[in-house]
Order: sequence, then C-alpha cells, then structure tokens
Amino acid sequence: MGGTIAVEGSALRRVAYMGMALLAGVLVLVAAVTMAPTEDERFTNSVGGMEAAARSLGEGDELERQTIGNLTFEKVFRANGLVYFQQGQGWLGDRAYGYVWSPHVQPRDVEHVEGPWYMYTDLED
Repeated sequence: MGGTIAVEGSALRRVAYMGMALLAGVLVLVAAVTMAPTEDERFTNSVGGMEAAARSLGEGDELERQTIGNLTFEKVFRANGLVYFQQGQGWLGDRAYGYVWSPHVQPRDVEHVEGPWYMYTDLED
C-alpha cells in the first residue's frame, strides 16, 4: 500500500508540473502578444524610410518585396504621381491594401493616416 501511494503521489506531481509548465507557456505567449508593437507604432517607426523611398521612385518605378523600418511590403511603386506601399492582398487575392504617399492631393477612396500618408484597400482589375 505504501508503494501505491508513492506512485499516485508521483503521478499527481507530474500532472502539477505539466500544469505549471502549460500555464507558464500561456503567460509567455500572452506577454509576447500584448507587448508586440501595434501597426500604428510600426508605421510611425517606418515613415521616415518610407518617405525616402517614395521620393526616390520615378514614375512607373517598382520595387519588389521591401522591408522598410518595421514594415514589409510586397511591392512599392509609383503610379500617377502617387507612391503605393502594398502590404498584401485579401484572402482571395482580389484586394490590394497598404499605404499610399501623396504629398500634393488627397487620393480618392482612402483613409487619411497623417500628413501625406493614407491607407488604401482597392479591387484589382
């Protein structure tokens, strides 16, 4: 009977250790997610490099897969005087989205972020 109690106690200890390890893992994950920079913070930290890239592009120029500051873009391109920083496409690949730099006019169908910066989402033709 003494040996059986030791086995049960050992099994309970193992379950308790596994529970503590699981709890610690969950707490680390929660801390990592809540401490990660927001999209706004990543934009703010990247805007200087993005503006430098926007000013350097000529009409029709395109850069593939660029990381500027804390943001990654599938492509960066100038079209009709506007510079698009395309972050991705929708689930079906039908909607491009990202930021657009327009220092002289407010583009149509965009959301103003700050200064010459706007967010866009539009249908691909």
